[in-house]
Amino acid sequence: MVLSAFSSAEQPQAPTFQMLTPPVNTWVNYAISADGSVIAANVGGEIFRWTATQGFVDLGAGDFLNSSIGISADGSTIAATIVGPDGLTNPGRWRQSTGWTSLGHLPKGCQMDGNWGSGYSLNHDGSMVVGLVWYCPGAQGFRWTEGKGMAALSHPKGASSRASAISADGSTIVGFWEHPKQGFRRPVRWTPKADLFTGVMTPGEATAVSSDGAQIVGQAWDGADAHAFYHSNAGGLISLGTVSGIPSDQSIANGISEKGKVVGWSGDPFGGGLEAFIWNANNPTTPMRSLQKVLKSAGADIPSGIHLTTALAISADGSTIVGIWVDDNFNQGTWIARLK
Repeated sequence: MVLSAFSSAEQPQAPTFQMLTPPVNTWVNYAISADGSVIAANVGGEIFRWTATQGFVDLGAGDFLNSSIGISADGSTIAATIVGPDGLTNPGRWRQSTGWTSLGHLPKGCQMDGNWGSGYSLNHDGSMVVGLVWYCPGAQGFRWTEGKGMAALSHPKGASSRASAISADGSTIVGFWEHPKQGFRRPVRWTPKADLFTGVMTPGEATAVSSDGAQIVGQAWDGADAHAFYHSNAGGLISLGTVSGIPSDQSIANGISEKGKVVGWSGDPFGGGLEAFIWNANNPTTPMRSLQKVLKSAGADIPSGIHLTTALAISADGSTIVGIWVDDNFNQGTWIARLK
């Protein structure tokens, strides 16, 4: 009897699936804390903080034209785009103790149609923020730190760059560098010098980075189409292809966990439908898989007629994924999955 009880206790638990209801029925973007307990949400430009106990808590208005959103690994701090003291939109940082703080702009910056810039990502405790500011005629990445304020990141002469994500330890920033003549984006990392680590002529962008900066994901042209990529210091660049295996489909990686779980979307963005995917760097030769099929096969209860179109973020510990669903009547909403 004791052996039987022990065996039962050791049985793996099925992942849980939950449909969330944002306060406003409009577009959404999410960022998630390292342990999956806190989510930052940009809901049509309004910024929210979500926890399982409190639900969606409104933190105030952002910029309805900007979907940028970031959260610190410890869940204490949020970055987004807010209206600053000058009435123009600025990169902003929120903390429970202070509320919103406008991070301002570079001394030689300029505003573009009423916008100085946007906040995209934070380090572990929120003491560093990265994003985009305008220098006119282009944009450039920035790094803001407590005490030192905002500092410019490099950009090609006459072209734009953006800092889209920063590692939790603050060592690595990733995003894109535009080609100065042809205008297409290229994946870049700053450590602190800019490095076009996928190649100087590879179109694409980096979207997320692991806590120590050793793993980077995003989207890059691989000779067939724009596909999700995984890059590690140890193994270099891997193109992840598509769920369908059809080269003309596209894919993009939106998030990565510490142990190399990669999530995003795959499919035909021009009418063929999208589906959320998951890929594991520990099994690099295994193709990306439909996240919905993986969850259902593991026992997750996903309602009939619900299709998971994209995974927007995964927690650093790999326990929690958040994304978008669509149903058979083209209604859409948010889901959260807990991987046991």
